[in-house]
Amino acid sequence: MSQTEPSSTDPELKKYRSLRDALLWVAGMLLLTYLSSVLTLPWKAVSLAFALAGLVWGVVALVRTAHVKSPWVLRFATAAAMAGCAMFGFVASAQIVFWDATEQFEECTSSALTDRALENCSTTYTEQLGGTALPGAGNSLRSQ
Repeated sequence: MSQTEPSSTDPELKKYRSLRDALLWVAGMLLLTYLSSVLTLPWKAVSLAFALAGLVWGVVALVRTAHVKSPWVLRFATAAAMAGCAMFGFVASAQIVFWDATEQFEECTSSALTDRALENCSTTYTEQLGGTALPGAGNSLRSQ
């Protein structure tokens, strides 16, 4: 009673392996996009490349799921990973667009020692971006 193993030349097995590889690349790019998006500014730009690579590998994975019998959860997970790459890439690109304000915010938070100082950094950053600070969120700090 010998059980036959699928040969490495089996076309169906090759399709599943290529799908697995694409899904691993998408997951890796999502992780790298997140990790690089929390770095300080010059390195934050790397997350845009990882996000773009994640979107490309996501499309490849979605195409490969159409060629094999795969559960819907693989398609959903691929789409969710692509959405994550896009979201982290969008956040990083917004911070890159506002380079000066983000750089000042990062310097402020790195030297802040108290919660009050962190709140003041956030309020200043929001005001520099053209938004209005929330009522009571750091406005009383300026009068002191």
